[in-house]
Amino acid sequence: MAFNKLKEKRNKLKKFAHIFAGLVILIHSYERYENGHSTYLFFAFAGFVFLTVAIFHHQIENKYPKIDSVFFLIEGLLSFIVSYEYFHVGKKIIPFLYIFAGLLQIFSIYLFSKKLTKLNKIKE
Repeated sequence: MAFNKLKEKRNKLKKFAHIFAGLVILIHSYERYENGHSTYLFFAFAGFVFLTVAIFHHQIENKYPKIDSVFFLIEGLLSFIVSYEYFHVGKKIIPFLYIFAGLLQIFSIYLFSKKLTKLNKIKE
């Protein structure tokens, strides 16, 4: 019983993280579009992919248990790219927030993989 509650809570947290990352990337895509940069298509595509992963999270995770780690890595890398773009434009504070977000996403790979290993040991 406790195992199922813990797993459900973890899945909700991952789903929220993918939705949040998708929305942030879509907002950045819109900003790139307004400024006339052609990279907005790349960010829009990535944002929609993250939202799709969030919507179908349960089905995807059943087939590919490590898919979250892959998407957290991609989300982290995109956060670092956005940070670089803001540094390049001359922004002072917001790039550090994106670096922090990217580091949290990279750290979540370690955290969730450690918990997945622990849950698999409990299950056995």
